[in-house]
Amino acid sequence: MGMAELESTSPGLGSRPQGGIPGELIRDILDGRCVAFVGAGFSAAAKLPDWVVLLRRVAADSEVAAAIRGHVEALLEGPKPSASKCEQAAQLLEDELTRPRFVSSVARHLLSHAQIGETMQDRMRFLREIPFRAILTTNFDGFLSGEVPGPAVYKTFLRPERHRWWDEAFWGGERMGAPVLKLHGDLESEHPDEHLVLTRRDYRRRLYGDPGYMPFLHAMLTTNTVLFMGTSFEDAYLNELRSQVLALFGYQTHERPLAYALQNDVHELTRQHFDRHEGIGVLNFESDGGRDFAGFDHYLQQIWSETAIRPRFGRLLQSRRLLWVDPSPANNHAGYRFLQGAAQAVRSSAQPTIVEAESATDAMDKLVAADGPDGRFDLIISHWGHDRQTAMRLLDSLRSRADRPPLIVFGNRDFATENKPRALRAGALAYCSEWETLFRTISETLKPGRETR
Repeated sequence: MGMAELESTSPGLGSRPQGGIPGELIRDILDGRCVAFVGAGFSAAAKLPDWVVLLRRVAADSEVAAAIRGHVEALLEGPKPSASKCEQAAQLLEDELTRPRFVSSVARHLLSHAQIGETMQDRMRFLREIPFRAILTTNFDGFLSGEVPGPAVYKTFLRPERHRWWDEAFWGGERMGAPVLKLHGDLESEHPDEHLVLTRRDYRRRLYGDPGYMPFLHAMLTTNTVLFMGTSFEDAYLNELRSQVLALFGYQTHERPLAYALQNDVHELTRQHFDRHEGIGVLNFESDGGRDFAGFDHYLQQIWSETAIRPRFGRLLQSRRLLWVDPSPANNHAGYRFLQGAAQAVRSSAQPTIVEAESATDAMDKLVAADGPDGRFDLIISHWGHDRQTAMRLLDSLRSRADRPPLIVFGNRDFATENKPRALRAGALAYCSEWETLFRTISETLKPGRETR
């Protein structure tokens, strides 16, 4: 049951997911109660060598003695050498080359083979935009930038300031997304040889030399639903931690899973075993004998579509008409950029219409001109307008309209204590001072079935 050799493919008929995304997993992601656990299979779309191939390439270096090279090859024989043999082979190579040269060789052979094609780009984009509480990874390649283990990092991950699915961190961008902890170190950090986990000694140091490491992982697995992606469940200490969590909760057959895993070609009886006895819901797909892993990407895109702010917001905005009132449109550049990205995310022909107005008078003229079943506005967003009282004038004018659209004031935080009560008493739906809060309010206002005044 693993994806250690996940390959990059385009979606095809050979790779078929065998079910949808469970609703409880979607809810946990949106509520900030889901942690992604990313393994080697996730990065395999970039054609990176797996650990066995990587060790063989390091052993083939001219600096490695023939006797050491031969023993490493013997340890790595067979279609799937055990984790213990791989750790022993890595330790032999480190002892032969010295720690700095071994780490340098691993980095050279691993990173020089990266191919960041469309599939890998999409995986990274989806991963960054899905509002996971955090991302844990045993990968030490450079695709995910993140922190390495340590007390300050543990505290940040276990006690985050806040988590909201509409936060700007999930709007998209190269270094946005959930915080990332690289459990086994980072090859691209300043001193990778100090914290990489490659050999038997490294595992021992990480597990027993860092007193906070295992309690941290236990806390993360206990308090969050975990979505495993590209993992093979071969790390003995992680399996032991999962067993501790199951025992702690007294997990019983037919209870809701404590974790989920994207996996390929898992037999139905094995899926039932993991559901009943391991607390893992397997999201299975067929891979045509390990040749087509597009089902993995289908699942990832489906999770993104159901949880990421851009596609969710894009669906809400389809065919909607918004009136945005502000004499300085440049102030709203970030908002327009987001709305355009949201509309493009769903690839629908029913694009939203955003009409700009510079004053309360201009806005009322546009409202009157838009009267009619096909032209009415679904929502008004207005700046406060300290000098001209734009929002208050608009609210006064809207009182005479029987079918007035809801109005959200997007105003300065410095004057919110004074202005927010005035706006709400005058009939404003909300007074927002941050982009994230504004978009959350728009989402709640436009969602199907909501009643508005």
